Amino acid sequence: MDLFRDPGVYRRGKRFYTENMVPGASVYGEALVSEEGREFRVFDPFHSKLAAYLAKGGSQWPFDHVDRLLYLGAGSGSTVSHISDMLPRAHLYAVERFPRPFGVLLQMARSRPNLYPILADAQSPERYRALPGEVDLIYQDVSQRNQVAILLDNVRTSLDPDGVVLLQLKTRSITQSESPRAVLKTALGELEAGGLVASETVDLAPFSRDHYALVLERAMGKRGARPAHRR
Repeated sequence: MDLFRDPGVYRRGKRFYTENMVPGASVYGEALVSEEGREFRVFDPFHSKLAAYLAKGGSQWPFDHVDRLLYLGAGSGSTVSHISDMLPRAHLYAVERFPRPFGVLLQMARSRPNLYPILADAQSPERYRALPGEVDLIYQDVSQRNQVAILLDNVRTSLDPDGVVLLQLKTRSITQSESPRAVLKTALGELEAGGLVASETVDLAPFSRDHYALVLERAMGKRGARPAHRR
């Protein structure tokens, strides 16, 4: 098994893996592979947009130097469980608003000490902002029409001045009356107006059609200049 992205993503052939924090446990039915006393979980790009980002050549990889991460739209925890594997010493705050998937997320988190589930609506960050405090990375994967506004609100309340964002933009959740490229262009304009600029934009097709992964940084860092991306 070869390290593909540091921290925490491995590759063999065309398959990606993360090292299982809870050996013997499969979170969502993914295959487990043992090698030299270590266990790895298959990280499937058809099941996770983060894995799709890697499969499509995403290169920015904003997970290094992350101590606190806010995950918006965690669902039942498929992708956030892989991030938990990748960042075993970090603090991961996973927000989910629907009780049913949250129950699954909560159960899974009981065996992952770095994962803190929050039952809340990401549209109201003031209700949970005290839990994560300022974070190094915001990861958003929500389906709401106003997903850009949701992100900007959370950036204002929770992102460290030199923090980074990884946004999974779902264009068909915003509108179906315009082309995905047009929706992307509008979203980039709204993000820039809100103080964020894209250092990378990746089309996730064919793994997730009409979805784009955007790595975003503040246009101006706390020292008055655009921050260099941390690798």
